[in-house]
Amino acid sequence: MRRRAAVALPLLALACPAMAAAPAPIRFRVIRAGSEVGAHQVSFREVGDVLEARSLVRIEVKLMGFTVYRYNHETVENWRGDRLVSLGSRLDRNGTPGFCEVRAEGGALLLRGTAGEARLPAEAAPLTWWRSATLRPGVPLFDPRRGEAVQPAVTRSALAGGGTRVVLVGGEGAEVAYDAAGTWIGFTTTGEDGSAVRYDRA
Repeated sequence: MRRRAAVALPLLALACPAMAAAPAPIRFRVIRAGSEVGAHQVSFREVGDVLEARSLVRIEVKLMGFTVYRYNHETVENWRGDRLVSLGSRLDRNGTPGFCEVRAEGGALLLRGTAGEARLPAEAAPLTWWRSATLRPGVPLFDPRRGEAVQPAVTRSALAGGGTRVVLVGGEGAEVAYDAAGTWIGFTTTGEDGSAVRYDRA
């Protein structure tokens, strides 16, 4: 199972200690082949003009009582308005580590990760799913698990009640749903072993 994750990462130190109201946490149960195998949650806090989003994914698949797959991934993003100003990500997939570090500099994002280093446009965004505004055709995307640019085909369509469905084709592929307010409410993809994976709101 790919695109979900968690391992510790220090928070970016912010200059202003005052905290403003932040979006409510988002929590999902991860369902694989009809069975619950983990959880994905996103929590938020605002300090000054920066919104911090911490995504935490923990997955454990067992067979006859034995753990056959373990996946932990944590990503911390800091956004100022519509621009990502920093990101740190740590991955542990069955004992194999991965990481990604991003910082804004001038008119670019400087990315360093397991996959190497890259300079991305300032409007580039991570595949962390919670932010509907960045999953649009033409927006440069990168995978925060290993720190590499990706180029899925992205389409958007309307859902009943004013929501939005986003479909990404290429790589692992995914279908993501948002309600009328832009809150992340659903996710489906295919696991590494070909199994169907979906998220149910917790």
